Amino acid sequence: MASVLLPVSLLLGALLLIPELFGDFVAYQIGLYLIYGIAAQGLGFIWGKTGVLPLGQALFFGVAAYLAASTLKADLPLVLTLAISGLVLCAIGGFAFLLATLIFRGRSESGPYFSLITLALAMIAEQIAGTATSITGGFNGMSGFASLGHLDPFGSYYYVIVGMSVGVSLLLFILNKLPVHLLARAVLDNEPRLQLLGFPTHVIKGAAFAFSALLAALAGGLFASHQGIVTPTSTGFALSAELLILTAVGGRFHVLGPLLGAVIIGWLSAELRDSFPYWELLMAFVFITVVLKAPGGIAEVCEKVLARFMPSASASRQASAIAAPSRTVQAPAKLKFHDVELKIGVVRILNGVSFETPASGVVSIIGPNGAGKTSVLNTITGNLRLTSGRITFGEDVISSRPVYKALNRGIARKLQVPSVFASFSVSENLTIASLAGRVTLADLFRFSTVRWRSSAISKVLNHPKVPLNRLLNEPVAHLSQGHRQFLEYAMTVAAEPALLLLDEPCAGLSPDETALMTELIKQYQETAQRLVIVIEHDMSIVEAISDKVLVLHLGQVLAFDDYSSIRTNPEVQAVYAGGTK
Repeated sequence: MASVLLPVSLLLGALLLIPELFGDFVAYQIGLYLIYGIAAQGLGFIWGKTGVLPLGQALFFGVAAYLAASTLKADLPLVLTLAISGLVLCAIGGFAFLLATLIFRGRSESGPYFSLITLALAMIAEQIAGTATSITGGFNGMSGFASLGHLDPFGSYYYVIVGMSVGVSLLLFILNKLPVHLLARAVLDNEPRLQLLGFPTHVIKGAAFAFSALLAALAGGLFASHQGIVTPTSTGFALSAELLILTAVGGRFHVLGPLLGAVIIGWLSAELRDSFPYWELLMAFVFITVVLKAPGGIAEVCEKVLARFMPSASASRQASAIAAPSRTVQAPAKLKFHDVELKIGVVRILNGVSFETPASGVVSIIGPNGAGKTSVLNTITGNLRLTSGRITFGEDVISSRPVYKALNRGIARKLQVPSVFASFSVSENLTIASLAGRVTLADLFRFSTVRWRSSAISKVLNHPKVPLNRLLNEPVAHLSQGHRQFLEYAMTVAAEPALLLLDEPCAGLSPDETALMTELIKQYQETAQRLVIVIEHDMSIVEAISDKVLVLHLGQVLAFDDYSSIRTNPEVQAVYAGGTK
């Protein structure tokens, strides 16, 4: 907790000294910059962690400011005013959640559309605020109301702003220690992998946007009391752009970065705007320089300077905890393809594929390149929607469902190219995998959850030949191809799936590593008595692990039988020879 309390305590001490050292007017100015900083912290949270960039944060800032001004004009009791403010924050957060969730539900790559939609909404709100004179006061704005609790904006109200700034910063530092922070970062790092682990990424993005909107609305409410007037510019493009600059220059990856950016740029703006005619050009140059040369902003530069004078703390290895039981563990079931067809444009990928697997065992899929092997797995997990036909697993129809729902039915998948969270450590990758199929909403906000390890992962790690145990604190970016293959395999079996899909799990492995991977696959199947489907070109591996072999050719089933029968099948020999390492 020292890493949380120390920076927050330093921030609180520095802000409390400002009125004593520089007077009430400077404190009033700093208070305004802190208000903008709170809104920028919300923008930094969603942009820095999920990579989603809303361009219209002023929408929530301005709407909350107008509503706060209307409430203050009514001169209600303080308790009632605070209750109404809480309801406004909840309503704004709910609207933001629904907006982002709907936009990202169908297409995870809808980031540019989302940015433009938020910008358009902010511009519409500014236009309405400027023309609805009877409600908002029009161009002249809404004024004639006292501040919250009738506090003096040049005096005691400053301490309310300081309290909110410190409270928001403390909350953000705490969130950085919780599992919810890992999931938010994982969206930016590798969203497809997170979906295969059963997490609805559109909901995660929606929640992050709702939180950022809530902070912008909180700042807007503080702004109304601080300024005593709310104008249409509080909802429009100019303020949205300013918040973006504050966040980028201060540092979107650090909790205090946006606050630093707001105070520093705000102060320089007050000092130079009237005396330096090219102030806007200077700010544009600084913004472009930061984006290109220092994406982490001022906060990143400060951290690098401090790192030169302070010894770096070695990463401590925390004791793991047994993960909660997996909700995806289900009875063995048969996988059936019923005349499945798949077309993309005019290209026919699968052409009437029908087969039925046993409820448990290892089924290998072989065939020449372009036969449709990976496409079969894509249709099982929902990465590709069928043109016709259906796929059942047990009694459930699983075809053409969202990818994140696959694990809920007990289906886990390892991809052809190792797909892990490259900017995370090995331990963090295993933690996210241990959450898959187990974590509840409450678990995401418990410190103990970050130490979860599933029993399936522990079995892999405890194997004497698996190299991951000594690499837990190592960044994944430093791992070799072979180590990444074993890491992704451990992450895939973490939820103890009823159907394990492995796409060329031995690709890029040495002969010894291949033997180890083969042993792990057989061990999982024999221990769990589940169904494992493997795409493999190495016929020695196919012979060693397969109970059944499915041969595909030109998007059709050529043969489906045991290995010895497949090996002597003349039709198979005519189109596919396979190979060995």
